[in-house]
Amino acid sequence: MKYCPHDYQRFATDFVLEHPCCGLILDMGLGKSVITLTALWKLLMDSFDARRVLV
Repeated sequence: MKYCPHDYQRFATDFVLEHPCCGLILDMGLGKSVITLTALWKLLMDSFDARRVLV
């Protein structure tokens, strides 16, 4: 399955990556989980900036 984020999901992922201490306040069904997991994947695998994560 290929992940094709909506514009707001891409914006939220970039926001999480730019602000290490933040919260996502989105309505149900808008993709908070996939946004968070995408940002974590980028932090853990692409930039190696994170070792432990609390969700």
